[in-house]
Amino acid sequence: MSFMLAFSRDEIPKGAQWQYELKYDGYRAQLIWDGSTCSLLSRNHKNLASQFPEIVATCKHHFKDKSSIHLDGEIVLLENPGLADFHTLKRRHRLRSQASINTSSHERPAAFLVFDMLSVKNKPYSERKQELARILKNHHLPTIPAPHDERRIQLIPSTQDVEDIQYQTHLYRSEGIVAKTSSHTYKDGRSESWLKIKTPRLLTCFIQSYNPENGYFDVGVYKNGEAVTLGQCAHGFSKAEKESLVTIIKNNGEWVPARRKYDIEPSIVVNMAFTTYSEDFREPRFQSFQFDTPARQCTWEHWQNAALKWPERVSLTHPEKPLWSDPEICKRDFLEYTRTIAPYVLPHLESRLLTLVRYPHGQFGDAFFQKQCPEYAPTFVEAETFEDTDYIVCQHVDTLLWLANQLAIEWHIPFSLSSSRYVEEIVIDLDPPDAAAFSLAIEGANLLKEVFDQLQLESFVKFSGNKGLQVYVPLAKNQYTYEDTHPFTEAIGAYCLQNRPDLFTRERLKKKRGRKLYIDIPQHAFGKTIIAPYSLRGNKEALVALPLFWEEVSSDLDRTRFTPRGVQQRLLYEGCPFASYGMTANRLPDFSAK
Repeated sequence: MSFMLAFSRDEIPKGAQWQYELKYDGYRAQLIWDGSTCSLLSRNHKNLASQFPEIVATCKHHFKDKSSIHLDGEIVLLENPGLADFHTLKRRHRLRSQASINTSSHERPAAFLVFDMLSVKNKPYSERKQELARILKNHHLPTIPAPHDERRIQLIPSTQDVEDIQYQTHLYRSEGIVAKTSSHTYKDGRSESWLKIKTPRLLTCFIQSYNPENGYFDVGVYKNGEAVTLGQCAHGFSKAEKESLVTIIKNNGEWVPARRKYDIEPSIVVNMAFTTYSEDFREPRFQSFQFDTPARQCTWEHWQNAALKWPERVSLTHPEKPLWSDPEICKRDFLEYTRTIAPYVLPHLESRLLTLVRYPHGQFGDAFFQKQCPEYAPTFVEAETFEDTDYIVCQHVDTLLWLANQLAIEWHIPFSLSSSRYVEEIVIDLDPPDAAAFSLAIEGANLLKEVFDQLQLESFVKFSGNKGLQVYVPLAKNQYTYEDTHPFTEAIGAYCLQNRPDLFTRERLKKKRGRKLYIDIPQHAFGKTIIAPYSLRGNKEALVALPLFWEEVSSDLDRTRFTPRGVQQRLLYEGCPFASYGMTANRLPDFSAK
C-alpha cells in the first residue's frame, strides 16, 4: 500500500492542465473493501476502521454489491462543507472505549471524503475522477461534502476554475487548496503533479518565553491590559532568525527554574500563520518579525479577527460595541455569527434586491430601513438599479460581511431574482396574534404541509424570527410569474379558511383578527419582501429567522432557543434544514379555473 503526496507551494499554479480541490484537515487514509470487510488504512498502516464505525457502516451498505473497491481520501469531522475540525477529530481518535466511540459516531459522525480511486491508478487523473464520481453516484453516495448526510462516504469534487476554488476557500474558511494535473497517474511518494497551497489565518502577536528543551516559543496578546498566552510556535524560522531570537531572549529575559523557561516582557512582535485553533494552534509557523509594531497593538481583538479569518478588504470597526443586553451580544458576536452562517444564507441572497434594516446602536437606539446602496460602499459591493433605486445585491461573502459591519441586522429579500420576472418560491406567512399563541402557527404550518404533501409539492418551513412560521414551496426555474402563482396562493388561502375557520383568518386589520392565525396571502406579491433565512431580527430577544426540520414543528418547539449562539451550535450538530432547497423544483397544479 502506497500514498501519493503533495509538495507545498505558496502560489496556486494556473493553466489548462490543472484541476483544483479543497484541502481538508483530517487523517489521510485508504478505504479498502473486499466484498465483506472494510479497512481504513492510515499512512503508517494502522487500520482505523474500529474508530470510525459510521464510515464502515456506509461502506458495507452502499458497496455490498461490489466485490472490491480501493479509495483514497481523508477522514474528517466537518464544520461546514469546506472546513474540517481537526482538534475534535484528534480527540475522537484517542477514544478507546467502544461505547464512547459509538456515542461519538452518532453525536458528531466523521466522514470519509474521497478524492481518488486506486483500482484505476494507471489511468489519467481526469479519468479517475470521472470514474470515481460515476461509482459514488451509482451507489447513491453524495458527490459533494455534506456534513450532516447520514451517508458517510462522500466525494471531494474538482474544478478547473481557479477563481471558483479560491472563492470556496474564502467562503468556507477552508484550510487550503490542492492542485493536481489532469494527466498524471497515481504513484507512490511526493509528486510535482500534486501541489498543496494553504490559506492560513494570520496573527500579529508577541513572544513571551522560550523553552530550550523543545525549542518552542510561547506567544500571546494583551487582553484587558494583561498579557495572555495563546499557544506555542517553533517552526518557520531560518537558522539565523532562531539563533538571534534565542540570544535576545536569554540576554534580556529571565530564567524561571520552576517552568524551565526563559520569560521576556512583551516587546518582540512577530507575524504567525496557523490553520485552526482549539486550545492551541494547529500548524503554527513564524512568518516575519514586526520590528515597527509595538507590543501594545497585539490585542485580544486582533486575535479574534484572526480566528474569524476576516477578509482584509472589509473593515471591522468597534467590535466591542454592545448591541443587546439580554442576551448579551456585542458587535463582534454578530460579525462572528454572520461569518459562520455565510455559506448557508448566501444562496438565498444572491441576485436579489436587498432591503436592509440597520441598527446603528443595536437595541440601544433607533433603526432604519435602507434600500439605496450608499455612495461610500466599497467597489466590491454590487448594486442594480430598479425603479430609480440602486439596490445592493449580495453576490459575495465580503459584501455580506461589509453589511454586517454596517450593522445591517435584518436582510429582507423579494421572491424573484433581480433581473427576472419569474418567481423563485411561494412563501405562506403564518402570523399568530402574539408569541404566546405560537402554537397556532405550529398547527397551521403542519396543516399546510399536509395540503402540499397531497398536492405532491415539497415544502420547507422557517421560524420567522418573531412569533410566526413561514412555509416555503420552491418552484421550477423560469416557469411562474406572480400572475401565475396568484390563483394558487388564493386557492390555498380559501381552502384553509373554509376547512379551519376556527384557526385561520385573512382579516388584514389586526384588531379584527381576534385570537386567530393570520394567513398572509397578499404578502406573496410583486414588490413585497420576506425576511431571509438565517437573518437576525432586531427584536429584544435577538432571535434568528431560522429554517426548521418539519419533524421538530410540534408542540415542544421552543422559539426562544434560536439566538445567534444557539443557531451556530445547531448548524454544527444538526445541519441546515434547507440543504436541498436549491435542488427542489416544484410544479404547481393549475388552480386558475377553480
